[in-house]
Amino acid sequence: MLHVLLLILKITGIVIACILGLVILVVTAVLFVPVRYKVNADYHDRFKAQAKVSWLGILRLMISYDEELDIKAKAFFITVYNNNDENSKVSEQKKANKKKEKKPEENIFSASDKDVEKLTEKEEKPQIKMAEAVNETKEDVQNVKEAVSEDESGNIQNRSFFNKVKDKCFVIYTKIKEIIKLIRDTVKKISGAADRLKEKVSKAKEFVTDEDNKALFHFLVEQLKALIKVIKPKKYRINARIGFEDPATMGKVLAYVSILYGMSGVDLSLEPVFGENVKEGSMFLKGNICIFSVLVIALRVYRNEQFKKFISR
Repeated sequence: MLHVLLLILKITGIVIACILGLVILVVTAVLFVPVRYKVNADYHDRFKAQAKVSWLGILRLMISYDEELDIKAKAFFITVYNNNDENSKVSEQKKANKKKEKKPEENIFSASDKDVEKLTEKEEKPQIKMAEAVNETKEDVQNVKEAVSEDESGNIQNRSFFNKVKDKCFVIYTKIKEIIKLIRDTVKKISGAADRLKEKVSKAKEFVTDEDNKALFHFLVEQLKALIKVIKPKKYRINARIGFEDPATMGKVLAYVSILYGMSGVDLSLEPVFGENVKEGSMFLKGNICIFSVLVIALRVYRNEQFKKFISR
């Protein structure tokens, strides 16, 4: 009996050890085996791109775009996801639903063309009489309006000069009052905006001059550089031909590109074109990302005390 119990415990221990070893192996593979990626993109009159992400050759994600987006995900050699299959299923379902829809039934009580002609012939005369009556009433209303306008014009001509001057002075007074009110409201808005701007500027100065914030900013910049170094492609080729009609816009683009080059260190072959709208280019990227390195950077940021204080504000 004791021998059987020890055998069961031995088998259980071996199974648990195998499971733990498998878990450790999977975790180690996820952390230290890099995720590989490859990107090809081109833009000449239209945009085309292809991207492939793989891990150990087991999991693969393929994305391509050429007027339509195509996404495929595979585990080993089994297709796990394909957006084209889903789109085809949706279209087939729509077609099936359209077929199921019943055709509209004919109305047995619909009138024939002859009946409609007879009814219209009978109804023409009352409609003509009604139109004549409406025209007569319109003429009467127009005559009344003309008479009333003549009376009003006579009354206006008989109005005294004093009343006219009084009305004009009242109109001028109301306009001046509205202008003064508008100026007062505008001054209040400008003063309020100036006060709010002063508050924002003072807060920005406090934030920039604070030593903790300076240290946090430098720390985050260093971590961002480390992250760019981790995800930076090992092989790449970027060619671009960009131009704008406005030379100032082209100058701004070149300034932004130089900042990007300074932060990332990515070599970009850029051909500037001045005085012409041109946007062409091609790109090839190939590299890998180590999940362990990304987690280390995220852990550094998370454990930083200054970052915690900034988030808790």
